[in-house]
Amino acid sequence: MNLKPLLPGLALVLAACGDVKNPNGMPDESTSNASARIVTANPPKPDSAAAKTENPVMPADTSVTGAWLILDGALRSHDAQVLNQLMDPEYGLWILEQAGGTPRVTRVADVQQFRDQQQQPLFALDKKLMTCAAPQPVAALPSASCPGGKFGQEGCFVGPSTAFRGLDFWAQASVKGGNRNQGQAAQGRTVRSVLQTRTGYQFHFAKSAGVGGRWRLIFVDLRGACPS
Repeated sequence: MNLKPLLPGLALVLAACGDVKNPNGMPDESTSNASARIVTANPPKPDSAAAKTENPVMPADTSVTGAWLILDGALRSHDAQVLNQLMDPEYGLWILEQAGGTPRVTRVADVQQFRDQQQQPLFALDKKLMTCAAPQPVAALPSASCPGGKFGQEGCFVGPSTAFRGLDFWAQASVKGGNRNQGQAAQGRTVRSVLQTRTGYQFHFAKSAGVGGRWRLIFVDLRGACPS
């Protein structure tokens, strides 16, 4: 059988097969490039420097408002993956509660594992959040008159973390998931805070280390307006 007439067509078929795109890759990735990736069952653990690198999955934000919108959306949609990425990769996330007359501080590595004093997940906050697409910038966060817990201004505000950094609750606090020195270091890094007056809850943010550092959620104060 003479194969010469079939050779040009066969060459075209083989060339087309070589250009098949990888359905699991980017549009400009071929299967040859995708196959070059090697995935191991036991990837190497990152060193301390790697802990400061940025996760490329995180949306870019240019202000603390951008980080707040990510947090608000993650809490309302119960998106643990996004919320975990919003935490500082080096310092983690710290939750401050009031257990009777004793502050309780918990270092959280995975938000899905956290339960508050009522055994509620962090996502239970979605029922308490005020609508706060753009917190009002203020020079200093409003303070409440206690014991009534009434704020002079009502709403959702963003301002410096100066007052929170100055709080000294560690001597009486119980600490879980980390130690006091780690918690104090995280507290000292906070820069900007969002306050919701309906609950008195505060969300404290810091810029993560490294080039192109993003705003990260580093402390959540759930003690309310007038901690007992």
